[in-house]
Amino acid sequence: MKRTVILSLCIVALACVVRCAKSSSNPIKNLATCTTCPVDPLEQTPDTANLWYYIPTAFTPNGDGVNDVLRFWYSSRVEADSSVITIWDKNGNGVFKGNINQIWDGRDLHGSLCAAGHYPLYMQLMTKTGVHINQCGCVSVLAYKGTCIYTGGIHYVLPDELDTATGFTYPTYDHLCP
Repeated sequence: MKRTVILSLCIVALACVVRCAKSSSNPIKNLATCTTCPVDPLEQTPDTANLWYYIPTAFTPNGDGVNDVLRFWYSSRVEADSSVITIWDKNGNGVFKGNINQIWDGRDLHGSLCAAGHYPLYMQLMTKTGVHINQCGCVSVLAYKGTCIYTGGIHYVLPDELDTATGFTYPTYDHLCP
């Protein structure tokens, strides 16, 4: 009887360890101080070194071909392979991590589409001259409600509004609610 109880407890303990390991397998917990979402886009204007970067503040990953992915734009002075963007959900769990050449399609690390909402991000840029630039920001996943996207009066910068040669262009091709 005593052996059966001990064996049962060991099996239960092992099951808990396995379950906890599975639930904490998300490798990029938000340990940075990027926990809030400013409304303004992450934008750095060109300086004398011609260093600039833009990250749109929102996108609509609904598969309609307009603003479906989040793309990062940057000048040739940025070392893309050494520059990393990390994005978390509201619980601090990582949903995207990649260099700035990669796009985010709005899916988490398990392939599920993320819910509409605000997602803190942390950008770690490396210039070709070895300068590090670290900056917090936010990107919002927007969803259609009926025939338009309700923004609550916030002006988001969507990917199709950005032309890196001339700056921002308006309007977006997504349908925003009046």
